[in-house]
Formats: sequence, structure tokens, C-alpha cells
Amino acid sequence: MATIPSMRFALLLTCEHATCAIPAEYESYFRSRRAQRDLRHHRGFDPGALDVAQFLSDRTGAPLICGEVSRLLVDLNRSPHAPDLFSTYLQRAGATIRARILERYYFPYRQRVETTVAQMIAERRTALHLSIHTFTPILAGQRRDFDVGVLFDPDRELETQVSRMLLGSLREDGLRVELNRPYLGVDDGLTTYLRTRFPSTAYAGIELEVTNRIARFRSERRVRWCQALLRGIQQTAAQGGPVDAPPVIPPSTDA
Repeated sequence: MATIPSMRFALLLTCEHATCAIPAEYESYFRSRRAQRDLRHHRGFDPGALDVAQFLSDRTGAPLICGEVSRLLVDLNRSPHAPDLFSTYLQRAGATIRARILERYYFPYRQRVETTVAQMIAERRTALHLSIHTFTPILAGQRRDFDVGVLFDPDRELETQVSRMLLGSLREDGLRVELNRPYLGVDDGLTTYLRTRFPSTAYAGIELEVTNRIARFRSERRVRWCQALLRGIQQTAAQGGPVDAPPVIPPSTDA
């Protein structure tokens, strides 16, 4: 399991909304002009998120697990019974087709992430899971005037400590950072599910929400931002500690 030299955490990076890809067998659901537009913009994926995640993975050696399909086909960052698991474009798809999508793309992705975290903890490493996302600066007329959001569960002490350390480090680099904005860290998502699987002393699940303006930055500015994120993560992860003992993990109910 890859870890960063001097890091006391085991770092895992994921990017659920990495792509706007639609497999050929489902393209018929996305042929309208509106669907094509949505696929290219933030409704279809998180612009810039994969670039950030790949940069961090390349510089740290941490494993990176990425989604392979658009969130409009199935949202890997939603629970299995969430009303927005499938987009409106799948309304005319029958139960059999939806089940096939889940079995091919959704459950394998979620299981891979969960298994990786379990392996880290079994090796007596504290797992730091960073789920990389981007957000649109203006939504429903509301301006989000900050650069990075750090999403966490304030009832979990380790996550709170990690998030506040990230906040301080990133602000020192000149980024405008907020905690639990533009969403709450306890909203439905992959990290929220994984908190039910692993103890708070062994798993810290943080969503990093970066403004999707980063996708339009010139390469030099984009690299500066990524380097600031890298420094913040390295400084924070170096403060982590080993797990005293691997927890007993019950069978998954994510189905």
C-alpha cells in the first residue's frame, strides 16, 4: 500500500465525478441537445477535479480511484436508494437497465474504495481519504465567493482536526477556504457511507471541493493551486498516527 514518506496517515485519493463519459450502450439516453450540454458542464462531471486528483496522486504516490462514467448515468457519490442516484435522463430506463448500470459501474467502484480503506486500516495505518470534487462558483443565483471547501463530519474528532489543519495551511498559501461549504460534510455521499463502516479513530473521510474555475486557469496558476493543496495535505498527513488495532469490519450492506 503506497504511503508518503514521513506521512503517518495512509492517503487515499478518489474522484467520483472524474469524467463525462457515457458507455456506447447507453448513448441513446443522452442524444438531446440538452443532455449533450449537461454532459459537457458541471451537471455531467466535475471540471478540473481529475487534474487536481492526478496531480496529488503523482506527487504523493497515493492510490487514486476514479469514476469511469458521468454522474448523469449514475452518481457514485450517492447512496443506493438516493432519489438522485440516476439523472432524469434515465427516467425511461427500466429496472433491469438500472440494475445493470449499478452492477457494472456503481457497486464495483464503491467496493474498491471500501476495500482499499479496509486494507490500510488492517495494516494499522490511519486512513486519510480525500474525495476530490469541484463546484460551480454560481448556483441558482447564489455566488460562492471562496476557492476551496473542506467537508467533514464535525462529530468525528479526527476529521475535525484534519480539516482545521488543512484550513490553516491552505489559507497561509493565500487560498480562500471554508469549512463545510458549499455543502455539509454529513450530506449523502461516499465518505458519509464509509463512516458507518470504519471507526472515527481509524478513518477520516474528507471531501475537498475546489472551485471549478481551476479548469479554466492557465497552467502556471493551476499548478500553483495544486502545489498549495499538496503542501496542505502533506503537512496535515504528517500529523496522523497509527491505529492501535484493526477494527472488526462487518459485512457490507451497501446494496
